[in-house]
Amino acid sequence: MGLLGGLFGKLFGKGQPRGVDRGGVPLVNDIGKFKPELLVVGLGNPGSDYDGTRHNVGFDVADAFCAALSGDVSAPVERCEAMCRMAFCGAARKPVLVAKPLTYMNLSGDAVGPLVKKYGLSGDRCLIIVDDFQIPLGKLRFRKDGSPGGHNGLKSVSAAIGAGYPRLRVGIGPLPPNASVIDFVLGKFEESERADVAETVKAAAEAVAFMVGNGIDAAMNKYN
Repeated sequence: MGLLGGLFGKLFGKGQPRGVDRGGVPLVNDIGKFKPELLVVGLGNPGSDYDGTRHNVGFDVADAFCAALSGDVSAPVERCEAMCRMAFCGAARKPVLVAKPLTYMNLSGDAVGPLVKKYGLSGDRCLIIVDDFQIPLGKLRFRKDGSPGGHNGLKSVSAAIGAGYPRLRVGIGPLPPNASVIDFVLGKFEESERADVAETVKAAAEAVAFMVGNGIDAAMNKYN
């Protein structure tokens, strides 16, 4: 189980979609017919070997976001090389597709591109959640668009859908002096960091919900 398994459970495990949301409205059982207004994607690497690693913070935030929605989220289904969940977020019950690519970090666009096309979305109707070792642990940073900034997952997404998509960078830094970037991001958090990581992931999930309900400009004003 991953770093936050004890807190949030196996949110992307096997199972059937829950039949009724909190408002008593049946969830769409066929994810292919779902009509999301927004695509929320947490980036990471699939498989238990990567659970709890710094590079998988995007997955952890996606899990936490779904956990907070309780009955307003379906069980996972694989679509377009990603584990996807249908969700309804906030008082307005905005339909959101939450995805965790199975393509590994460096090929994240191989899942995001087809999902954007399948659901008729544009880049500005996506939110990509990633780790960032240049931001201190505990800090969050929204961006409306821009360059990948050296992040291979964002490079792949930008190649697939262009650079005009919002992203949430979740701090995992700082990078220790003389440390290998690859070894650092693929390493697990230290025991002494885990309480801070859990708080960071919780705060990031709340930030995602705020962005879904209020838009990227309001999210940047509130969290940056």
